[in-house]
Amino acid sequence: MRVSFRARNKVRRILLVGLAGGLLLLGPAGAPLVPDAIGDSIEKLREKLKSKKAGDRRKAAKALGDTLSREATSALLGAVGDKDPQVRRAAVRSLGLIRDLDAVTMLLSALEDGVPEVRREAVIALVNLYTEQDAGFFLTREAKRLYARLNPFSGPVAGDDTVIEPDVTVAPAVIDGIAERLRDSHREVRFYAANSLGVLRGQAAIPRMVEGMNGAEPNLQVAILRSFYKIRDRSVAGEVRPYLLNTNKKVRNEALLTLGLFKSLEALPQIQTLYDQNPGRDVRLNCLEAMALIGDPGSLPVFRRHLSDGGPRYRQFAAEGIGRAGDDSVAASVSRAYLAEKKPAPRLAMSFALYSLGRKEHLDQMVAALKERMHHQQAQAYLLELKARVSPDLVTYLNDSNPLIRRRLCLVLGRIGDSTTAEKLRPLLKDDDTEVVSEATRALRRIGAR
Repeated sequence: MRVSFRARNKVRRILLVGLAGGLLLLGPAGAPLVPDAIGDSIEKLREKLKSKKAGDRRKAAKALGDTLSREATSALLGAVGDKDPQVRRAAVRSLGLIRDLDAVTMLLSALEDGVPEVRREAVIALVNLYTEQDAGFFLTREAKRLYARLNPFSGPVAGDDTVIEPDVTVAPAVIDGIAERLRDSHREVRFYAANSLGVLRGQAAIPRMVEGMNGAEPNLQVAILRSFYKIRDRSVAGEVRPYLLNTNKKVRNEALLTLGLFKSLEALPQIQTLYDQNPGRDVRLNCLEAMALIGDPGSLPVFRRHLSDGGPRYRQFAAEGIGRAGDDSVAASVSRAYLAEKKPAPRLAMSFALYSLGRKEHLDQMVAALKERMHHQQAQAYLLELKARVSPDLVTYLNDSNPLIRRRLCLVLGRIGDSTTAEKLRPLLKDDDTEVVSEATRALRRIGAR
């Protein structure tokens, strides 16, 4: 029998509500488990943790994490001190999955374990305690990106959600413990620590992060630079500026991007000099991006020159810089460039610029791009940057027929909206699409926490 999409969605919604309310838990085979059954299972696994065979203890530690039950915490705390490193690693990982703050002290001790894999797992577990998604996934993703020498930012303004929620407070001992791992003997542990401090917005660790950059390998320097931006403490910009002269291209480009995201006017003359002295495409393009992020009106001659000159990335950054500079005398030039532009990314940037300069009809293009696979992050970044200027106009699109647009609008409005926005979001709690319901719920919580 075929089941309609609407019916499947309804069933999924019921399951989500059950999971959220703690009424339904799934066992390893996907079968629902009632609380009594979970309790029985945990008791058996506790006994297996006493086995003389390390393999049995490791499997038991892993299975206890799979229960996602805090009743398993006490047994796992003891297993963190097991003589077998694979058992310790499994226990630490399971504590991270369970997300019980009572495990903080033991996880901090695991940061001192003699085995690098256990220390790395402890970093991930500590981050997991404070985030809504599995830190192992995005920290690994960051590692792959940087080791592959790719720029970790995906958009002109980093709409990066791998950070804790604004209302989450991290224990100072956790920040201190992870910051100590910046000096770890193992390269991967150092790298995970650097990324984690950004995810946890570890402002107190900034002095050690600055120290950790001195003489460090390029990948670690890049990771720390990115974490500086996630922490969003612009006072560190002075410590970043010397890296504009770094001989490593990755480090220099990340420093350019970080200073641009910090909107560092103090760094602008040095960035302009780099732009002028490096006619080569790579350096000049990165300088243009940083200048566009700063958006100083003094850079308008450079932006106007590239609005119709160079490749699509040049045109994109030029349009963004014009939008941020806020000089409406350039609006006519941007309008002409918009009509002539064929590439979607620079055309979207021109819509951002024109909206910023008062042409509100261009909000249609930015909202429409939210459903596009290749450009929705770019559109989201622009809307997040526009903040309160755009939110009153944005709520009128919440009844769009495309669920992707509704969901991504919830994501944006949850970060930039206010109590008035919240009232417009409430009807989406009854949306037919479960992912829209989930994002609307998260948006309302974010607004309420401010």
